[in-house]
Amino acid sequence: MVKKKKNEIYYLDTASLSVKKVKVSARQRLFKMLRYLVVALFFFGVAIFISINFFESPREKQLAEDLAAAKAQYSYLSSRVDELEKVVSDVHSRDRNLYRMIFEAEPPVPKAILRQNYSNFKDNTISKAIIQTSEKVDKLANDLYAQSISMDQIYDQAKQKEEYMRCVPAIYPVNKNSSHMSSGFGYRFHPIYKSLRMHTGTDIAAPQGTPVYATGNGRVTVADNSPIGYSGYGIVCKVNHGFGYETLYAHMNKLAVRPGQKVKRGDIVGYVGSTGASKGTHLHYEVLVNGKHVNPVYYFFIDMSPEEYLEIFEKAKEVNQSLS
Repeated sequence: MVKKKKNEIYYLDTASLSVKKVKVSARQRLFKMLRYLVVALFFFGVAIFISINFFESPREKQLAEDLAAAKAQYSYLSSRVDELEKVVSDVHSRDRNLYRMIFEAEPPVPKAILRQNYSNFKDNTISKAIIQTSEKVDKLANDLYAQSISMDQIYDQAKQKEEYMRCVPAIYPVNKNSSHMSSGFGYRFHPIYKSLRMHTGTDIAAPQGTPVYATGNGRVTVADNSPIGYSGYGIVCKVNHGFGYETLYAHMNKLAVRPGQKVKRGDIVGYVGSTGASKGTHLHYEVLVNGKHVNPVYYFFIDMSPEEYLEIFEKAKEVNQSLS
């Protein structure tokens, strides 16, 4: 086979001992071109495969860096959400176990969590992480909203508690330096009837004319001499302090208030005397809670030292003869 010219192929015909030109058909030429094309496409595909799997383009490199930064930021935000959840949980715990205990309030009723619709997110690894964090954020938002309402309630309770502390009877009704506890709450011998009877208050002996003080803020409901329902009490003053508390001051020499008058803790309501079924100048003092008599000694806690309170407490326990 001898090549004579470019793109022309010749062969030696041994029969005629002559050189003849090889005739190539169009079909053979087409197949040859196709072979070249297939080989070229194969090597092109191999090159593309290698470039995609083993080499990064500048765009891919930038996207990879952006994705790494996004993952780091997501991890930081997720940790911050977890920290905020702990803070809200701590506030919630304080709310239930401290603030509401102080203000004697019931905890709020838990409310349903508002959930968002995440159906628009595609189902892939990133979307699952986003949905998980979004649910945490939604729960956190709900908890914060509920806690803000609870704190508003606590604020209202605090204001009411402040008023409560001003109204609760909490001081000694006469000057403790010019008086002494004569008889306490419980069964005592009556000085006139000479029998053991329930003594519904305390008798505090003091000179006639000693001022008698309101032991808490309130409104005077009774101020009269031997009013109906208070036989033997002499000159009586009764104060309604609200919150279920009432105080009564009896056997006084005279009054310093009138029915319906508002009084504050420490205001003078009358003066010590010995009116009614009484023996000796003294103040008969009662404390009622929701209509029931309680031991007044339990409410002498603002203007007394522990030693003074213990002395009065022990004296009030003695079963002796009362002054009224």
